[in-house]
Amino acid sequence: MTDALAHRGPDDAGYHISGAMGLGHRRLSIIDLESGHQPIPNEDESMWLVCNGEIYNYRELRDLLISKEHRFRTHSDSEVILHGYEEWGRDVVCRLRGMFAFAIWSERDQELFLARDRVGIKPLVYYHSGSRFAFASEIQALRRTAAFDAEVDLQALDLYLHYLYIPGPYTIYKSVRKLLPAHTMTISAAGEIRTEGPYWEFRFEAGQERTESEWVERLDHALEDAVRSHLVSDVPFGSFLSGGVDSSAVTAYMSRNLEAPVRAFSVGFDEAEHDETEYARVAAESVGAELHMTRVRPHALEILPDLARHYGEPFGDSSAVCTYYVAQAARAQVKMVLSGDGGDESHGGYEYFAKMASRYRAPSGPLELARRRVGACLRALGIRQPAPSLEDAWYDRYPYFGEGMRQELWRPEHQWVVSNSRQWNRAQFDAVRGQATLDQCQSVDIRNYLVYDNLSKVDIASMAHGLEVRVPLLDHKLLEVVGQIPRHLRVSSGVETGGPATPQGKVLLRHATQRFFPDGFYDRRKMGFSIPVSDWMTETGRGNLSDRLLSGSGRLGDWFDPQIISGIIDRHIDGRDDHGHRLWALLFLAAWDTNDRDRSAGAERRT
Repeated sequence: MTDALAHRGPDDAGYHISGAMGLGHRRLSIIDLESGHQPIPNEDESMWLVCNGEIYNYRELRDLLISKEHRFRTHSDSEVILHGYEEWGRDVVCRLRGMFAFAIWSERDQELFLARDRVGIKPLVYYHSGSRFAFASEIQALRRTAAFDAEVDLQALDLYLHYLYIPGPYTIYKSVRKLLPAHTMTISAAGEIRTEGPYWEFRFEAGQERTESEWVERLDHALEDAVRSHLVSDVPFGSFLSGGVDSSAVTAYMSRNLEAPVRAFSVGFDEAEHDETEYARVAAESVGAELHMTRVRPHALEILPDLARHYGEPFGDSSAVCTYYVAQAARAQVKMVLSGDGGDESHGGYEYFAKMASRYRAPSGPLELARRRVGACLRALGIRQPAPSLEDAWYDRYPYFGEGMRQELWRPEHQWVVSNSRQWNRAQFDAVRGQATLDQCQSVDIRNYLVYDNLSKVDIASMAHGLEVRVPLLDHKLLEVVGQIPRHLRVSSGVETGGPATPQGKVLLRHATQRFFPDGFYDRRKMGFSIPVSDWMTETGRGNLSDRLLSGSGRLGDWFDPQIISGIIDRHIDGRDDHGHRLWALLFLAAWDTNDRDRSAGAERRT
């Protein structure tokens, strides 16, 4: 299992075996390069720890635990978790500031304790079948376990087609699940899951009354503190810098706290509509960073098998290709970077937040209230179509494989799964019911899209190259400040008043960080981190796409109607429809399927 994760930890390997329990670890050395070997035991070796991640307040916790007479073997950040568990039990997770997924084995209690960080920055997947329980950072490690049950979860596959990622707790396998963010779990030596539940929840809740300038000052202090806390390292590091608001702000605060220029990494593309390198150059010059820019022509189909192996399940976000290349470029010079991930979700940066909040806002006056009542009457009489609920409008906005298309795509015997995905989406809104529309939309994105698309993409693509990525905009202390920011200071225009102005997200974040950059630097439409996937699918060609998706050697034909797939290929190649993202998602699924069947065949041969 640890051999399958060697790319995540190329610097060291360690194991501890105790009866039927085994712990394994691969290490990427960032702090305490000499003595931070894992698994780490406590003083009398009655407890053992393996951890993936970084604890940013470990020095304060270490001093506190030493004052309580705990004796440390190393100077690593991870060891404070183990002694903290001895001192505070499961509540140790509430004292940790960082990104982490860890396991502690107690010889005395014959019990395994698992925990994942508050936002889900670091992954933790587990396999449970009968009395066998296994956990890892990536699914491909679980595939190494004996008698692995590789039955595909069709519900998870339908969610993938709709979202292009598989949300937790699902994975592509029925026997494998994701531990949810901010959750802990205990497992007995007999492989029985004893407890599982949350220890923290992020919510948007109005804070005390402040002026806008007071909010700018408060956010500025919180941003400074978050970025500074993430700079602890014993190895060279840098930043990802796309030139957008979030990565530029993080690089600016890094520059304020470091004496040497920040090494900033950016990738450029030949297609102008996907290239932000000019903005990255301006941002770097403004804050005195040293920009390292790599221009690439990504070979998406060539790296697709590697991506499928690392993700371990279908993952259709094509920007994983970009992330793979920028991580590769950064790893040639450093072992760790800070990125701006999480800013869009927490500060309301996506355009659809404003659109949903405006569409489902409370009536702004008697006239609008009267209009809505008339509309409700007309719908009740069947004269107008019923207005969709917020959760249904949210679900239907996804431009990938919509419900109607999936109904056609699935073979008749599998079409039952389609309605289940809508029910799953409604359950996500049930969990945040009672909040304002904007708060609900952001909360659902933070719980799902952020974790299972953006953070998963960054973790897997970067660790494939042995690069650690830290995300200070998701520091939980910063988030607790952001959660109190008034809605009109997250998203303006059309949200509170329904006004005609163009909606703008990240209002306060822009105000707090604009001073670092030239006037007008932020005055442009969000580009995102993407590839020209539609053009690439056209260049791939009808024959190549058909060979990969309709060859008959894989399982796509067992799940889907080949004629529907053929029609998608034809309409895209002929220019009648843009199916670029759908074709990429199917190509990734086919690559994963090939890898999965090869692993299953290899396991049978070993048996």
